Amino acid sequence: MNLLGQCIAFMNRGCLSVAIVAMVSSGGSNSTHGGEHGDVCPVPPSANDTLGPEKEGEFDWDEQLQGVVLGSFYYGYVSSCFLGGLLTDYFGGRLMYGVSIMGLSVLSVFSPISARTSVELFIANKVISGLIQGPMYPSLHSLMASRIPPHLRAKYNSICLTGSTFGNVFSMALGGLLASSSFLGGWPSVFYVFGAAGILWSILWFLLIKDDPHRNDVLSGNDVVHYQDRSMLKEVRFKSILTSLPFWSLVLFHFGDSFGYYMLSSEIPTYLNNIQYVDLKKNGLVSSLPYILQIFFSMAWGIAINRLILSGRISILASRRISSAVGMYCAGLALVAMCFVNCNSSLAVAVLCIAVGITGASNSGGYLGEQDICPTPLVGVIKGMSATVSSSTGFIAPLVTGSIIVGNETLSAWRTAFLIAAALYIIPGTIYLIFTTEKVQPWIKSEKDAETNKF
Repeated sequence: MNLLGQCIAFMNRGCLSVAIVAMVSSGGSNSTHGGEHGDVCPVPPSANDTLGPEKEGEFDWDEQLQGVVLGSFYYGYVSSCFLGGLLTDYFGGRLMYGVSIMGLSVLSVFSPISARTSVELFIANKVISGLIQGPMYPSLHSLMASRIPPHLRAKYNSICLTGSTFGNVFSMALGGLLASSSFLGGWPSVFYVFGAAGILWSILWFLLIKDDPHRNDVLSGNDVVHYQDRSMLKEVRFKSILTSLPFWSLVLFHFGDSFGYYMLSSEIPTYLNNIQYVDLKKNGLVSSLPYILQIFFSMAWGIAINRLILSGRISILASRRISSAVGMYCAGLALVAMCFVNCNSSLAVAVLCIAVGITGASNSGGYLGEQDICPTPLVGVIKGMSATVSSSTGFIAPLVTGSIIVGNETLSAWRTAFLIAAALYIIPGTIYLIFTTEKVQPWIKSEKDAETNKF
């Protein structure tokens, strides 16, 4: 249910990046591409029907405004992550996880009417959606930490956290098909279908899931008995947290990885459509290929790493470092390689598959950080703090990319965008590898709390 909930959430969060291609008018394939410099790809004859001047959408939004629209969700999201962590630790993961996804889904259903009313109302809809989503990751990690011991987290978290990737696959593949169809008016159907799916999931979540892992947990009794009661939560030492090198290395890791993630997930459809001239119907399917690879790689990597841990061949700390190094460094190098694909659309898709797919290793690395360095009662708070910083990339990445390509959708402009994302994979990844740890940190007030985190 956690995996499916993430899938539903990211379907609703990510579908805009595909739908916006059909929503926005295009003045033709060369009107905004700076073609006089010869820094653009030639338009293939087969693309004339979909990329010519006759392509029209309901809204006349330039690239910069599109960047604001794509990032508007994260204006609200970054504002509520920390509060979401506090609410999670107070009300419990079940309630906050369910409410965050139900609220997002309801607002998704109302997205088309908001957009048609005014761009300001549409942006407000997305900002509020972000506010409601703030508790999602703190509650998810709190639920996971209370049920999965450290030596099994690489395996089960790598499976569970692929829910977001499944969501991206469905939002791009299915979203592209819906947006290019006549079903329910075309692009509005993306929001209607995905929103309805989220509402259905929310009903099932509240019917099936309980806060107490004793009541519906698949782990053995030996694991469950170590579940930490929320009454153990002591005063949080925020000063110690804010001066902790492992905490800040984790924050930087999330910031760098999230920048690349949001830049690619929100801009891949635009890049393929405007630079490589992949038509809308194929765009969603092609854009989803990197995320399909990420799903399989993440699961396979997590299972393999978990076996190495259980066999005693590597330590938990080594597994976190190896996984993070593979995810961050290989993704960064792949984005550097994107600067050399030029107009070879097949090669561009192949390199993007590597850049996105290889990051699945990080689900067994840095994405376990909050669960490693603090006991269960504080996981929501710590995840809320780190997510506040990392989620800001949700609007920073589209704004940065939009400012680079506005009125200048050229190969050179996109190379600049790819290099920025590559640097933000490699530099924060290096800092994380140096300062990370798997040990509970001294800013946990009670020594008893630290001991119980060992299961």
